[in-house]
Amino acid sequence: MSAGVAAVIVGTGIATPPHVVGNDDLVRIMDTSDEWIRSRTGVVSRRFVEPGTGASDLGAEAAIAAMGDAAVSAAEVDSVICATMTPDRQNPGIAGAVQHKAGIEGVATFDLRQQCAGFLFGLDLADMLIGTDRADTVLVVGAEVHAGYLPWGDAWDIVLGRSDRAVTDAERELANRHRAWSVLFGDGAGAAVVQRHDAADGGLAVGLLASVLRTDGANADLIEVPGLGSLQRPYADAAQIEDGMHHPQMNGGGLYRLAVEAMPEAVLEVLARTGHELSDVDVVVAHQANDRILDGVRRRLGVDDTVAPSNIDRWGNTTAGTLPILYHELRAAGRVEPGALVAFTSFGAGAHWGAMLYREPFGPAGT
Repeated sequence: MSAGVAAVIVGTGIATPPHVVGNDDLVRIMDTSDEWIRSRTGVVSRRFVEPGTGASDLGAEAAIAAMGDAAVSAAEVDSVICATMTPDRQNPGIAGAVQHKAGIEGVATFDLRQQCAGFLFGLDLADMLIGTDRADTVLVVGAEVHAGYLPWGDAWDIVLGRSDRAVTDAERELANRHRAWSVLFGDGAGAAVVQRHDAADGGLAVGLLASVLRTDGANADLIEVPGLGSLQRPYADAAQIEDGMHHPQMNGGGLYRLAVEAMPEAVLEVLARTGHELSDVDVVVAHQANDRILDGVRRRLGVDDTVAPSNIDRWGNTTAGTLPILYHELRAAGRVEPGALVAFTSFGAGAHWGAMLYREPFGPAGT
């Protein structure tokens, strides 16, 4: 980072679809219950887009909202960073589409594929762009449309409450086969405008203070979509679809053990790097994978849900969207006051994880 320069979040915005799907709606198509889903995941409801709406659409909506919140015009944005695991299509990524749909012209864009940790990695990249004088204003977006992944076949009319018909045996069997993970996910997006600021504000260092980012490819198979890639020949065929290789596969136990260890360790490491204690932190903005993982993170850190809050009950796991959606809600609720110290942390497929320490400025952006 250039001397005297910090990267601060000056605006946030979210985009969430209108269709609310409760646990009882899923009971209609699979063998589960509201109690089973709540007790294992913390999810009460989630939201889904209409067919034909992609991650770039939600990402652009969130981006426009964030620019409005920051009072920043599209012409002022120097770069756009987008994180998603559910792009509109296999190729290209969504960053260019988000740029175009948000009315931003000509600037460089970046597509990140760190899955649930994507927004965290995006904030770090924004910090580097500003710190190396390559940008003054960067838009960071996390956007997901999981609906296309979900193995509910033609039963979507039942899920969305548009039909009273009974689910077929084939539809129920398909939904049951993947119910352990499919009940988790929802669609949604969040965005943040990151801008250049004076590094010292109110006698304290502000903005993105430090980060700890990690990747362990040896654990890439904890969560993966095994088919429809260059490893396959042909790239896509009916056999892969029949075998369900286009759906995510998850090692729940291995994921839990690594995530509840990795995220707290990263938080403590970034605190140590900056000379802070956990007691200095006002709020921990953690990835909303499921409440069991979040409870494990809280126990390891020794904090409660007032310090490490959750919103997965209303949105489900929105992957790269979870951090910006939760942070936006906390800002709106007055939880991020001037001078507040915030710890971001996330864990995603790959495996990628990390933590970032951020102090809210005392005054307006600018150097």
